Amino acid sequence: MSELPNSSKERKKYLDAAKGWGITMVVFGHITSLGNPIDLWFAAYKIPIFFIVSGYLLCMRQSFRKMSASQYIWKHFKSLMIPYFGYSAIVMLYNMLVCLMKGTGRAQMYSKFVYQAYTTLSLRGISALWFLPALFFAQVIFILVMKAKSNLVRIASGILSVVITVYTSDTLLPMLKAMLTERQYKIVSFPILAVSKGILGFWFIGAGYLCFMLFSKIKERNLRFVIGAVMFVATIFLSQRNLHVDINLLRIGDSHLMFYINGILGSMGTILVLEYLEKWWKMTYLEFAGKNSLIIMATHGTLGFKVLVIKGWKAIYTLSETAGPRYYLECTGILAELMLIECGVVSIINQYFPWLTGKFKKKN
Repeated sequence: MSELPNSSKERKKYLDAAKGWGITMVVFGHITSLGNPIDLWFAAYKIPIFFIVSGYLLCMRQSFRKMSASQYIWKHFKSLMIPYFGYSAIVMLYNMLVCLMKGTGRAQMYSKFVYQAYTTLSLRGISALWFLPALFFAQVIFILVMKAKSNLVRIASGILSVVITVYTSDTLLPMLKAMLTERQYKIVSFPILAVSKGILGFWFIGAGYLCFMLFSKIKERNLRFVIGAVMFVATIFLSQRNLHVDINLLRIGDSHLMFYINGILGSMGTILVLEYLEKWWKMTYLEFAGKNSLIIMATHGTLGFKVLVIKGWKAIYTLSETAGPRYYLECTGILAELMLIECGVVSIINQYFPWLTGKFKKKN
């Protein structure tokens, strides 16, 4: 009988690979522009998988118990929020330089600068940068709930997070959009979106934490794989029954229950399958993408690389206007080229700007 080895503090390749699959789904989803089954499948769990991996690791290592709440929050502020503001400043500077080269008028430049500055300060985030504050808020809520040391508080926080998310998505945001002008709506909704996505992320971190507790009781590796494969495949079909999922805009689909189910099934299915496969598969690309997912998330769209590759592909080759095998193949080609560019970006940032990854030199 093949059993799961004991957990240790060493880095888990299959969890890095799971995040690598997650960032691949995110980038692919930003390339495609047609409503299609692949997009629906990826949208079902491409963001929850990051939160669930985080909760899975937290339960596995229990390192957070050795820190006070303030130490834990400061640690994640350095690893998430300092990069967030750093990338935001770079993007704003980059856009101003582009505007100068294009001869954009001063009024338009000023308007764009003010808009992106407020987007940053409200923690709404420019493009995919929204994910960093969301993960930070999720981690902060998690540690505050865990430090409460009350199962009643933990259960109540899980229920309340769902209630707040559903209310904000279905009632509060639509009501504000109907009452306010477009400009007023953006001013009011941006901080609400930032906090609400953090609350949603907290729920999935908690789900990942509980999933580790549950699946750690199943020691037989082959059984874990079978369960994971069933969950992974089930998400492919169940995701097609829940349209209009976009966590960036806090849209959780037509069926809220299906949204939460798919987020867990897809994420845990991926984790358990990759855990089994790492014995035979090096997973070099997925591991690389997972370890550097923060960099890829922050740069693939904000600095124009995505648009550059898509337009270049269209100019040199073609891009189908109908969803199907050809369209998916073309989008995969664009994804491959974009990830090659990201390899260079990752190398430069890791070597020369490690603080953009939340890494700082320790004082002797």
